[in-house]
This record gives sequence, structure tokens and C-alpha cells, in this order.
Amino acid sequence: MAVFHVEFSSEKLGMRSRLNVLLPENAQPNLPILLLLHGLGDDENAWLEQTKIADYARNQQVAVIMPRADRSYYTNTVSGMHYFDYISEEVVARCRQWFSLSAQPDDTYVGGLSMGGYGALKCALLHPEIFAGAFSLSGVPDIVEQWREHPERTSWYNALFGKKTELAGSTNDMVSVVQRWPADQKKPFLWQLCGTEDPFLRMNERFHTIAQQSGFENSLELVAGAHEWRVWDAAIQEVLPLVARKTKQ
Repeated sequence: MAVFHVEFSSEKLGMRSRLNVLLPENAQPNLPILLLLHGLGDDENAWLEQTKIADYARNQQVAVIMPRADRSYYTNTVSGMHYFDYISEEVVARCRQWFSLSAQPDDTYVGGLSMGGYGALKCALLHPEIFAGAFSLSGVPDIVEQWREHPERTSWYNALFGKKTELAGSTNDMVSVVQRWPADQKKPFLWQLCGTEDPFLRMNERFHTIAQQSGFENSLELVAGAHEWRVWDAAIQEVLPLVARKTKQ
């Protein structure tokens, strides 16, 4: 297993940033991609430090890209920090240049936990021409509901998303994006996992129902556990081979 720690100057962010890349043993050319996003309060090292992902990815012909997104909610903020463009466009494009990775959308997936689960859904739903699907692990699929439940975050969310009254129905509102999906546009594959004791369980169940009603290929797997790394360590063991299988279809 090769682990690459990359520091570079981001054009989208206008500053230096970091990411990690995992490449499997005997990596083949044009490797499929899993862009794997961290949660709130974590960074590009979280998946490496909190799980055994390096072991799990060793024999999977999948390149795992783990970027840093700070506390951005994977959003182009109203203050002008283009985190969404950085994660969904620049990181993938740069890694394709630096490593022998597939340039095909059908070989490109995105996943993440908690805040990163929201980011994964957002990447796939707003850029279906780049990503074939998303894996949301204990994600926050309804940011409108999340703001309603956490009014103490208003100042912070205002700095990210703008006015609360403008959030519903915007491109930051994944529920609305799913419900308003154009009939002639290809739908990305959506996969959700959540612990039965997780505070985001009901939110994930509601989003799953809405996605299915909107015609998306969407599954929701419920597992024992709360909002914790034990759940996500087990989950990534499912995600990696699933990406490998889907990219061979």
C-alpha cells in the first residue's frame, strides 16, 4: 500500500492545502476513484488515523483521495472561499494529473461521514458529470433541518450559506435538489448508512424516502451504533469493494 501526503497551492482556495492519497498494491492504470471526505472538526488525516482504511484498501483496485476541507461544509462560502469547487473539481482534476487515475465519471465516486456525508451527496448531485454516485455515512442530508435544530450555529451558518431564508430551495439544500431533479438528467447512485442510535437517523430516513420517491437508486443501511468511528470503520469496509464492483460493471 502506497500512502502519499500531498501539500500544494490550490487555485480555487487561493492558499496552500493538503490531501492524502492511498494507492493499492500492484496498482493498475486508470484506477477508479473514491474521493473520501472528513467530518466536522477533522482533517485529511482522520480516516487514516481513526480507521484501518490503509489495510482495507490494500488489495482493492481503487484510489482513495482524502482532502482537507476545514469547517467549510464543502460549500462555496458567502465570504468567497470556494471549498465546493476545490473539493469537487480541483482535487479530482489535480489527482488525475499526478497519479494514473481514471478520467471516466463511471469510475469516480465520492463518500464521507457526517459533514462529509453532506459533502458527498452535494458533489454527486451537483456534479453528476464528474461523479457516478455518493456514499453518505451518518451524513447530514438536510442542512435546512440541521440549521433549524441548531439555532446557536446561526452566525457560523450565515458565514457559510448566507441568509437562512435563502437556504431552502438553493443548491446547498440537497432535499430540494433531489425533489427538483430534471427528468432528462442522469441520476447518480446514492448509498446511505446510519447507526440506529445516531442523532441523524431520522433525517437520513426522511432523505432516503424522498430520494426513492424522486426516482433515485438509493439504499439506506441501518447498523447498530451511534455517531462514532466504530460505525465508520465497519462502513468503509463495505464501501471500498462496492466501488470496485461498480466500476467493473
